[in-house]
Amino acid sequence: DVISVADYLLGIQYAFIPYYIFYSIVKSVVFAFIISSVAAYYGYFSYGGALDVGKASTNAVVNSSILILFFNLLITNIMLN
Repeated sequence: DVISVADYLLGIQYAFIPYYIFYSIVKSVVFAFIISSVAAYYGYFSYGGALDVGKASTNAVVNSSILILFFNLLITNIMLN
């Protein structure tokens, strides 16, 4: 073994910050809301054939990614500073 079980558990307990669990859950809920609401928006307002649905799904993925990056920055600055 490279490290003993006792040292491993001590290291985990030493570095554990309970607030980070709350922070991670908040971020997960916000990201899930962003992904689902943006996809629902683009899906609801898509019209035409299969080509337009494909364009709408591409736009939903791109805009969700951009919004997640922005809200990740925002939530991190609010909750960790």
